[in-house]
Amino acid sequence: MQAKLIPYLEFENAKEAIDYYQSVFGATNAYRVSPTVDEAERFGLDPAVDLEKMTMRGGFQIMGLDIQCADALMGQPTSSTLISLMLAVDEDDSASVKALDALYQRLIKSDVKVISPFAKQSLGGKMGQIVDAYGITWILSEQSLPAHPSEATTEA
Repeated sequence: MQAKLIPYLEFENAKEAIDYYQSVFGATNAYRVSPTVDEAERFGLDPAVDLEKMTMRGGFQIMGLDIQCADALMGQPTSSTLISLMLAVDEDDSASVKALDALYQRLIKSDVKVISPFAKQSLGGKMGQIVDAYGITWILSEQSLPAHPSEATTEA
């Protein structure tokens, strides 16, 4: 079976959020699509609203990973600590390690809140945790990754 889990984030203003992730996280391949008149009507949006300022579908990539987003059309978005986004790289892949280290350095120079510094862990690898300007928790992880998830062992 082939499947992907893609984070889908909702914002009060996804257009501004996309700009933020490009500026702070170095996001690439950003895109956004405004709602059509039919979509606006279907979602009960005010007919006087400027649709070009709204985002029906959007997205970007961080370190080559897809993230999709949109305006929260069904109510005010709220942040939660129930879900975190983890960017994990294989500690044996020097290019990925360098990219994650560079991302962390970029983040700490911006407006993120550092929960735990990106540093070596007692069980190996490095890990750090930040919260961005939108209240989203990001975990940066450098660890030994199995080539395929089915190769991972579990301990009970």
